[in-house]
Amino acid sequence: MSKPFIKLNRADFLQAPIWAWVSDDESGVNSEPADESHVQPTAFAEIPLVPFGQFIVSSVVDLKSGASMPGIAEVTVANGDISVHPSVVFLLDRHLQIPGVETNRLLARFTKTAENYPVAWRLCVNNHGESSPRSGPIQGGDMKDLVAAGLEALLALKALRR
Repeated sequence: MSKPFIKLNRADFLQAPIWAWVSDDESGVNSEPADESHVQPTAFAEIPLVPFGQFIVSSVVDLKSGASMPGIAEVTVANGDISVHPSVVFLLDRHLQIPGVETNRLLARFTKTAENYPVAWRLCVNNHGESSPRSGPIQGGDMKDLVAAGLEALLALKALRR
């Protein structure tokens, strides 16, 4: 029962908090054909320590305003090392990319709070052998550095035209 990653919604993570990318070997077995954009629910209650695995995990994203929203983190397990990358915050069931200028605009509008953007994340499940879910800050969530760099590039291009 795989589905495209972009079609995942909050209810899917109530069914299974950990999803895995469909491998080429599993594609089309007992279901409709799937490609590399498809994920499937797992039976894992915590992130397993496998030699290599990439998982889509339910998370909570904290906003600058103090509000929390459901989200998705991509977790990669490789040779005992675990890497977590918060990638999506749900606005209702819409995927908003982290970080993102449009994400920040929509979150500010939805929460009716100026300059509201993701500042931290925490997983909703533990890693195998750990007593609490991992969490961390979201660097560059306000996008100011990216916007400033873009503005500087535009000004440099404008200066070249003269």
